[in-house]
Amino acid sequence: MKLFLGRPKTLLPQIDSIYLITRFMVLLGFCWLAFFWQARPIGDMLVYTIIGTYAMHLAIFYGATKDKFDLKLAYLSSIIYDLIFIPVYILFTGGVDSSLYLLFYMTVSVAAYILTFWFAILVGALVTVAYLAIVYGEISPEQGFDIVMRIGFLWAFFLTISYVSVYMRRTETRVLKLFDTLNLRTAELEHSQTQLEMIYENTRNLASILDPEAVVKEIMRLMGGTLQYGTYAIVFRNKSEGFYFRARSVDKHENFHPKAIESSQISLISKVAEMQEMIRIKDIRGRTDYVALHPQTRSVIIIPLTSHGRTHGLLVAESPEIDRFRERDQQMLAIVSRSAALALENAELHRRTEELTIIDELTETYNYRYFVRKLEEEKKRAIRYSLPLSIIMVDLDWFKKLNDSYGHEVGNIVLRALSRVIKQCIRDVDIFARYGGEEFVIILPQTPEIEAKQIGERIRAQSELTIIDAGSSGKVKVTVSVGVSSFPENGKSHEELLTIADQALYRAKGSGKNLVCVA
Repeated sequence: MKLFLGRPKTLLPQIDSIYLITRFMVLLGFCWLAFFWQARPIGDMLVYTIIGTYAMHLAIFYGATKDKFDLKLAYLSSIIYDLIFIPVYILFTGGVDSSLYLLFYMTVSVAAYILTFWFAILVGALVTVAYLAIVYGEISPEQGFDIVMRIGFLWAFFLTISYVSVYMRRTETRVLKLFDTLNLRTAELEHSQTQLEMIYENTRNLASILDPEAVVKEIMRLMGGTLQYGTYAIVFRNKSEGFYFRARSVDKHENFHPKAIESSQISLISKVAEMQEMIRIKDIRGRTDYVALHPQTRSVIIIPLTSHGRTHGLLVAESPEIDRFRERDQQMLAIVSRSAALALENAELHRRTEELTIIDELTETYNYRYFVRKLEEEKKRAIRYSLPLSIIMVDLDWFKKLNDSYGHEVGNIVLRALSRVIKQCIRDVDIFARYGGEEFVIILPQTPEIEAKQIGERIRAQSELTIIDAGSSGKVKVTVSVGVSSFPENGKSHEELLTIADQALYRAKGSGKNLVCVA
């Protein structure tokens, strides 16, 4: 059975110090009795014994307040001390007429404050029995009422202290819990404020990023680093109105490889994209319109990346906790989504603008300026790593005659058709550009001369087999002449490679056209 009440944190002054001061004042009273009261009713030996034991008791209690001893046991020892010595003090200072019975008020107050209720009641009963045992033989009919009043007030004081102590403990507990809650909310508010400042700072950085890939990486960094989500993703819409994960992170493991989303799993994502409104799901168990990234996911928040009425994609965050996402998450993600949508839009516009400066409008191939820049870069790389590099130049045969016979509009149709044929014959890593007029040029990184000649022959053969629909002018067939040069066989500078490829091309045209010549 529990003996002591708990000692929680308190808003009040330290009761231990107050109790110690009170006991010290009692000691001063004993000292006055010993040295200044001429008519004291007890002998010197008893007085000195009282003072000595009392002082020793105070020293032990003081040591307990300084963590030298267990404070609860110090309080218990003071109760035991009072139960033994206070009756002795009363007995030797007048018995029923002694005023030292008032010391019992300290005893019962300490019992009410530190002991559980029934143990405190036991102490009160022992005090009553001890006092009655001391004065019982001296009680006269006239003093009976006084004795009853003394004991009655003692118990009234004891019960009052017990009630006040319990009430104050409960009140303090509630107040301290309120303070703890306020401190927690303050900490959360400060954390939110810090997050907001970080988000605003980072979203300003988003606006300066003009590369779509870099924008995606920065959004992922914001969701994982600043917002500290464990599982999250960026979803984009593809050209067929489907959706795919552009980037995702599961348990802090990021993956930037696009992943298609099954059509049976996009109902919820499609709904958010169509409504252009955020959605929070407390518990996704039992739902068939969304398949989570993580098998332990319970709650989900999805917010669209909307700018100027257009949804560029969606942000998704998941949590294993039910009803994890709150109003704060919605606000934070809303800030990120607006900035991210604008950044994606700006990056896309920048990409298109950049393409306009490097793309030939007629044939949708790279222009001459971009070709020269890339040739210099690839040539430096080939020299640095001792890699082969080849160039193919392609010229449309009899193009002037075709223009004179059918007109420039048909000539443009033929150039566009030829560019499509050449694109089908080369690799994704190859750089295809319009060199000027009816001439095209292709940079073949890490490609030796023999492979370049094979690709050139493929272009020549496919061009000869292609029948071009020229509209009202009917069907047109064309041929091309091809020249090939390679590094390191045909020089080290890019100017030498171009010159030699051009010479090979004119040798093919001079040899009857529809040929591939190697330098």
